[in-house]
Amino acid sequence: MPEISHLQLSDYLLQPEGLTATAVYLIHGEPMLVEQCAEPLIEKLLNGALREISCEVMEGAAENILDAIERMNTYALSAGLKIVWFKEARLFDSGGNQQRLVDQIREALESDHLERAAKGFLTLCARLGVDTHSARQGPPAGLELLQSAVGEDGIVRLSTYCHECGWSAAASDDYLQALELAIQKGFPQQHYLVITTAAKVPKNRKFYKIIQARGLIIDCNIPQGERRADKLAQEAVLRRILADCLDKSGKRMGPALFATLSQLTGFDPPTFRDNVEKLIDYAGKRNEITAADVEAVVRRTKSDPLFELTNAVAERNLINALFYLHTLLNSGWHALQILAALANQIRKLIVAKDFATSVPGRSWRSGMAYPQFQNEVLPAVQAYDAQVDEQMHRWTENASATESKGSPGAKKDGFDLALASNPGNAYPLYQTLLKSENFQLSELVQAMIDLNQTDGLLKSTGQDPAVLMKKLLMAICGKGRKS
Repeated sequence: MPEISHLQLSDYLLQPEGLTATAVYLIHGEPMLVEQCAEPLIEKLLNGALREISCEVMEGAAENILDAIERMNTYALSAGLKIVWFKEARLFDSGGNQQRLVDQIREALESDHLERAAKGFLTLCARLGVDTHSARQGPPAGLELLQSAVGEDGIVRLSTYCHECGWSAAASDDYLQALELAIQKGFPQQHYLVITTAAKVPKNRKFYKIIQARGLIIDCNIPQGERRADKLAQEAVLRRILADCLDKSGKRMGPALFATLSQLTGFDPPTFRDNVEKLIDYAGKRNEITAADVEAVVRRTKSDPLFELTNAVAERNLINALFYLHTLLNSGWHALQILAALANQIRKLIVAKDFATSVPGRSWRSGMAYPQFQNEVLPAVQAYDAQVDEQMHRWTENASATESKGSPGAKKDGFDLALASNPGNAYPLYQTLLKSENFQLSELVQAMIDLNQTDGLLKSTGQDPAVLMKKLLMAICGKGRKS
């Protein structure tokens, strides 16, 4: 049985003769499922032995492979059992998820985790056959996607760091070849190598075929696409997580709430589990989790390119804004749909900025903690909303008799301008106020003018919508842009 699904692992662990005969295990795919498979496998291999003595955990970086091989061939001081867990291996990324790797590199750079970003850069260059050192003179062909995410300076910075550390894409391949040779040669009796990785290992790789022949592969991959079959596979994983959590806690939850939870988190198993556990804690002594519990506890975390775009604009992050604009346009979004979302974001920032400069807004201070915001600023926001609503009524009362007949619509507009429209969930408002600090009020007003002009050009000219939208983003994010 050279390869099994993560769903088959429980049955496999009931066959001790198979465990003792297999020295190398590769568990790859969805990170949470990989972890869930690795733990019971290692416990079964330990067979009662102390983990602290018999199991060594190593970071799965390329430069650690030779050390892992040496440890596998070194006899333990106590009993003969030894397990080396080569955790989160970063050698087997397939070429199909280049975008995901580019996102990881960009996020690491933005968080000032240069070493992590450089290791991702090394993996990307190895995958694309790009010389990491030549990139110090400028981005070579093949790194266009990365360049759009981190810029030319970012690529040079990563290449320089790899050079200073003595890392190269060729070196990673050499390490992998050494591991392949070691597996083919074999390890001492009762020595087990467990390799885990969040990447999907391509089946046509030599390494994959060697593990198939000499070890066991546990496939934890879940389709990430939008086809019905992919969605059903994702749903099955989340339903299993929900069932496990509810069974352990003795709680119940109506079937309809699963769809609500899924919509809020998307296919993100760790976040989904965290949300279910929060709901269990929130329910306390009650046996049933209700829709009110979900509304009170769970916040939307599902990845949404449109949300990411508006968030990038609010942060004046031009690189991210251009990236998500490209993603949306390629996904079939119309430029006018995107424009409407941007207008809504700028409007929110204008109202937030106006509050911060108003008399009630004197309690707001940039960088203040959220609990302090709740206690001191939220009541002031509600007072400000009341003032705005009153002003809107005055305007409608002073309008002509014909316009006054349309006052129900005016009432709605007044409500739309409310910052604290949902005081029970004030965290988004807190974030909006923080992001409003990235702009002067005059810049936000100019952004609305730019949005209006772009709207006219999109509707009345034959100009390329992508070009017009890029110019708009550069106008909004460019001047005084936060790096």
